[in-house]
Amino acid sequence: MTYTIIGLVLAGGLVFYLTSFRNKSTTTNQHTKSETATTEKVHQTEENTFEELRNMAFTVTPEQLALSLPTDKTIVYGVVMDWEMGGATATTAAYQTGDASLYLSSGGGVIGGGQHQNVNSASKQFISLAQTFLDKTVKAEKTSLPTTNEIKFYFLTNKGVYVGQEQMKNFENNSSLWLKLFEEGNNVLSELRKTSEK
Repeated sequence: MTYTIIGLVLAGGLVFYLTSFRNKSTTTNQHTKSETATTEKVHQTEENTFEELRNMAFTVTPEQLALSLPTDKTIVYGVVMDWEMGGATATTAAYQTGDASLYLSSGGGVIGGGQHQNVNSASKQFISLAQTFLDKTVKAEKTSLPTTNEIKFYFLTNKGVYVGQEQMKNFENNSSLWLKLFEEGNNVLSELRKTSEK
């Protein structure tokens, strides 16, 4: 019951977050540059780059992350979590290095959040836990967006991309086998939001 309340509060917060990004994008298009190159970048652009950024998240390789992974095991080095909420999608991309970003289908997002310790730690925990869920996934034929009220977890591994999915209602009633992973992914999303609000 507690989780359901927390989930609904977080869901409400994300809807507000998605809406606020959509509203801001029409008035702040000229103020998209971050003050320094060492902080996360919150992008508000006239052209919605959600699809492009999401696609790029799937192309990140272990080599680009300077990871040396064993060849005899399937290792999860990144997760792309897509959360569909009433016609909008929030995509959280996290990697073994602690790097993490948030892309919103309504436009905008947070890039480079892994430079913040809170995001970095949350991202690493998310990826570590994802490894234990690998046996619940199947090889991904494509990386399509989730359907209504669905969450998709795409695991980036040294042996290809794997996918698992679940309906939001099963998280709300605590019946999902994916509950712990969703909570960790939601934690990454929450920590990314905090960095953009500072």
